[in-house]
Formats: sequence, structure tokens, C-alpha cells
Amino acid sequence: MAKKPTYEELEQRVKELEKGLDMQARFGDRLQILSLGIEQSSEGIAMSDLDGNLEYLNDAFAQMHGYSAEELMGKNLSTFHALHQMPSVEEANRAVKETGEFKGEIWHTRLDGTVFPTMMHNSIIRDNAGKPIGMMGALRDISDIKKAEEALHESQQQLYQAQKMDALGMLVAGVAHEINNPLSQVMFNMPLLQKLWLDLLPVLKEHSERNPDLKYGGLSYDFLAENLGQLLTDMEMAAKRVATIGSGLKSFARQSSVVDKRPMQINTAVTNAVRLAGTTIKKSGVHLELDLADDLPLMEGNLHCIEQIILNMTINGVEAVDHDLGELKIGTRFQEKDGRIMLLISDNGRGISPSISNKIFDPFVTDKQAEGGTGLGLSVSYSLVKAHDGKITFQSRKGEGTTFTLLFPAIVEPKAAKILLVDDDKSLCRVLRKAFVRERPYLVEETANGKEAFIKIATYRPDLLILDIFMPEMDGLEVCRTIKAEPVLADMKVIIITGFPEHPKLKEVAELGFTDVYYKPFDLGDIIKAVDDMLA
Repeated sequence: MAKKPTYEELEQRVKELEKGLDMQARFGDRLQILSLGIEQSSEGIAMSDLDGNLEYLNDAFAQMHGYSAEELMGKNLSTFHALHQMPSVEEANRAVKETGEFKGEIWHTRLDGTVFPTMMHNSIIRDNAGKPIGMMGALRDISDIKKAEEALHESQQQLYQAQKMDALGMLVAGVAHEINNPLSQVMFNMPLLQKLWLDLLPVLKEHSERNPDLKYGGLSYDFLAENLGQLLTDMEMAAKRVATIGSGLKSFARQSSVVDKRPMQINTAVTNAVRLAGTTIKKSGVHLELDLADDLPLMEGNLHCIEQIILNMTINGVEAVDHDLGELKIGTRFQEKDGRIMLLISDNGRGISPSISNKIFDPFVTDKQAEGGTGLGLSVSYSLVKAHDGKITFQSRKGEGTTFTLLFPAIVEPKAAKILLVDDDKSLCRVLRKAFVRERPYLVEETANGKEAFIKIATYRPDLLILDIFMPEMDGLEVCRTIKAEPVLADMKVIIITGFPEHPKLKEVAELGFTDVYYKPFDLGDIIKAVDDMLA
């Protein structure tokens, strides 16, 4: 018969049972806390069987991939495989099975097809006997870290390039100076030698006729008469070529700072540069296409320097075309997201050789030596762009062409004021337009009569109307009456210009409230000042 436990033994067993129950309760609490921690974690956490089929995942994992947790349950991890990215999800799973763990960077695919970088730590799950029964992993989206790394790398590259260009600027300034001193002697003496040769030629001819075997520097008279003039011309051309290179070096060296900056319209620089390159473009047979955005904001810059950039790159684009179907496109845009003006210059030429693509902005780097290229155009352009706080990048494919993208900070406020010139005197309109565009940051349109003016007013919405009184079809007085009759136009600023100061129509115009009148011929400076005051 079993011995009955004593009271002390029963009390001890009760204490042990209470202790066990307390431990279970605490374990349950901790398990619940752990479960909440996993669910609320910002990192994606998932468990799968050995074949990669998901058996558990938290909301962060699902949201990271663009799904709900219910949609992903039971799906295979290969669902997130990012094509063409290494290592793949399958390779990571294989590594877990073989080594028990995988830790590293891997790319995943979202529901919408976009890929994103992650840092993943996967490990094998084993039962009490040590047998593998599944996999568990933690996933962190590192897209922001990657972007920050890329931005840092780009900034480092820009800093390196800027430091390199500064050092090169100091170097080439000294080289240009040393070249110019002896070269000036060659350039000065060469025309003198050519004149001397022309004067000596008859004398040498007489000498050679009396003594046919006589040699001059080991050369016969016949050879000298036929070739020396050309040799001297070639020497002069070579000297001029060196002078051009020296001039380019000096330009490169002094472009590190551009002092004379003012608000300007980049479309004006494009138009001027294209006009300067017109002969080169026409001779090349390359088709030019301009796509200039309307209402671009102004930028702070030196108009002549921006023209030089566009001219350099336009000629580069033309020279890159080596076939009969050449195309050159120049476009402007405004990027509201970062407040920058974009200038695009693209050609369908031979493209940039990969051997020089990482150093095309360095002086003397070119693949056009055979055509006489010096490799200074892009380096000068690079320095000018940087001096305007801009950025220049390019994309090129061998045999397909190159696109350069230039970005400049815009002056978002104030916007360029719009002026509409209404006068049938085309020469006067041309003078006024040139003055307002080159001397001031205004946008200018023109028309020859009142009817055309109202079509323009409806679409162009000018801030200021410069209006002649006497024009065909509809004169200036009728325009003023119509403006006053339209409530949306009643506050439009108007300057009247006329060659008839005593005409009675001027009194009627003044009665309508338009009293700013300038009589032809007027002083250009006075009307520019009046426009500045009215648009201030």
C-alpha cells in the first residue's frame, strides 16, 4: 500500500505546481510581446517552408511589396524575384539551405513591377532534433540609403571634377602664356618671310639661269619656285593653328568665374547661337530642329557665355554627324520639381567613343583629331556651366548619337514680362525687339495691325502693349477703344508711339486714359526706361 504523502510534501508539490504555472504565464506573456513586436516591426519578417512557400509574414513585409498579408500567404518567395539582378531570391534561398544562413543585399520586385534594394538576413529553422523544417528571414528596404550613397558618390565625382578643372585651369594658363611669347615672333615674322621670298624669286631665277647647277640649301631653284611659297603658307597656317589652341587655353583658364551676370532668357541665347552657327549647319546639310518651351523663367547668367556654350555644343553635334541624314535637336524645358531650366542638345551622329567617355570634359580629349579637333570646346563649356552653378551630363550610344543635358538654376520670381509690339513698321519693331530682348529680360512678340493684335492678345496675354496709332485694317485708336470695352483688358498697360504729334486721334486716345505717348523718332533709351518703370 502506497505511503500517504505528508503535509509538508503536499505543500512542496503545490508550490512546484504554482511555480510551473507562473513560468507558463510569464512565457505566454513574453510570447505575446514577441508576437506584437514582430507584427509592429518596421522590418519585413516572414517564415516559409523549405520550398519557399510563405507560412507567416508581418504587415511590413506585405506593404513593402505592395500586397496585403492575406494575398501573400502561401505564395512562393520566387514571386519577388527581380530579373537581371544578382544574387536572385532563389540563390539566397539555396544558400540558406546549404549553409544555414544568408545575409546580404538583394533586389526584390513589388506588385507594380518596380524593383527595390533590400538588406536581407535569412536563416534555417530546425526542430528539437536539429532537422531543418523551414526558413525565417528579416528584410529591410534600403532604397533611401542607396539614393543617399548615389548622391554622395555623384557629389564626390563633381567635387573631383571641379578640383581637377581648377588645377588644369592654372596649368593651362601658364602654358598658354609660354606659348604666346615665342608664337608672336613666328606670327610677326612669317608675312615678312613671304614678302622676301616673292622679292627674291626673280633674283634666284636669274642666278639659276646663269648657273643651272646652283643649289640653295641643297635644293634646286625649280623645286623652291614650285614649293617654297606653299611651305611658307603651310607654316603660317600651322602657327595660326597653334594660336587658336593657345586662345582656347586662355578661354578655358579664365572661365572658372563669370562676373557679368544678370537675369536672362535662355531661349534668346539659343536663338543667337543658332544664328551664329547658321553657315556651319547649312554647309553640313544637317537638319536643325528647335523645340523651345514658352514662358520659361529667367536665369542668372552671362548671355555671351551661355551663347558660347550652345555654339560650342551645336558645332560639336554637327561635326559628329558622318552620314547624309544628320539631325540636330535643341530644346528647352523647365523642371518645376527642382526649379531648374533644362537645355537639351542631341544629334544622331557617330556617338562618343567609350575609350574617352569618362574624360570628354578634359582639355585635348577628342576623337576628331583627323578633322582638326582640339578637344577644348567641351572643356570650356564645362567650365562655363559650372561657373553658372549648372550641371552637364550626357548619354551616348556608339553609331546612334549623343544627347547633352544642361541644367541651370532658374529665377522663378519674377517671371519675364511680356511685351506685344503693334506697328506696321517692321524695321522699328526689329530695333525695339532687339533692345528689349538683349538689354532686358523681356519676352517680345510683334504684329503689324490691330486685328492681328487682338488675336495675339487672346493667346499671348501681354503685360504691356506698345501701339502705333496709324496702321492698316484697324488703327491704334480702335484697339484702345476695344481694350476699354473688355473688362478683362481694361487694366492693360499701353504705350502709344506715333509720327503725328498733332493728330486729333491722340486727343481721343488720351480721353480713354492712355497718356503715355512717344513721338517718332524717339530716343531708344527713353522708351526702355519707360517700359522698365511701367513693368517694375
